[in-house]
Amino acid sequence: MDRIETEITKMLGIRYPILAAPMFLVSTPKIMAEVGEAGGLGCMPSLNCRTSAEFRDAVRETKKLTKAPFGINLVIKMSGRLQEDLEICLQEGVRLIITSLGDPTELVRAAKAKGTFVFSDVINMRHSKKVEAAGVDAVIAVSAGAGGHAGAITPFVLIPWLKANLKIPVVASGAIADGKGLAAALALGAGAGYIGTRFIATHEAPVEKEYKEMILRASPEDIEYTKEVSGTNANFLKESLEQFRAGKASGAWKNVWSAGHNVGLISEIKGCRQVVEEMVSEYGRIVEKLPRLQHEKAA
Repeated sequence: MDRIETEITKMLGIRYPILAAPMFLVSTPKIMAEVGEAGGLGCMPSLNCRTSAEFRDAVRETKKLTKAPFGINLVIKMSGRLQEDLEICLQEGVRLIITSLGDPTELVRAAKAKGTFVFSDVINMRHSKKVEAAGVDAVIAVSAGAGGHAGAITPFVLIPWLKANLKIPVVASGAIADGKGLAAALALGAGAGYIGTRFIATHEAPVEKEYKEMILRASPEDIEYTKEVSGTNANFLKESLEQFRAGKASGAWKNVWSAGHNVGLISEIKGCRQVVEEMVSEYGRIVEKLPRLQHEKAA
């Protein structure tokens, strides 16, 4: 069986360095299972479930669908359910916890006692150093162009910069849509690619048809980076922002749709397994075809 081996694939026990990012109101047990069965690792936020009881049911549903590992995102500062959801992750044997918005020190301590890995989202060096000191196993470098809450530093700098200054692995997040993007991320020093928007435009994603179609017709110029929706900078489809600004209804934020710059590379709705398989196949072709250094003979 083929595989792409990196420090992240060895850590998590997966064949390919492809992580489906946890997306609010998008990620599901089905998506996690499909990505896991294809050789990657799927993730979802615990807050996609309205209660901790429903979250436990979702974890158990995922375990019925696949024996592959999967990851759960826990939002530290915003969740009154944090402790309960963490306990569910540890009791149910979740392989990976991804933290965001807060100090992960206590969470890491609890996870390490159970052999669970912890990654943290970061957008800069200061936060990266803090979470490394807290004991996380890897950072997820959320660079410019990522869907949803994103940083402002190009991945061409953020990934190798963090890699050179940290002792833990770096996962690349930001506009990866295909094997070319995955190859570039690994070339920059990442141990895996963290992919969100590409998995929204899939058959399994439980979002409105219009959301998927908006991604298909959008270009990178149709993405806007703004604090307007949540108070924190994030990337959204301009077309959905215009509807939000029109103030159509209370709760209109639910129809403000996140997406990354990689919308320009997405032209078809596919199955999650197909996305992973095609990404791996293209990665292999890209690596084989990269120009090699030629040694000229001395005159």
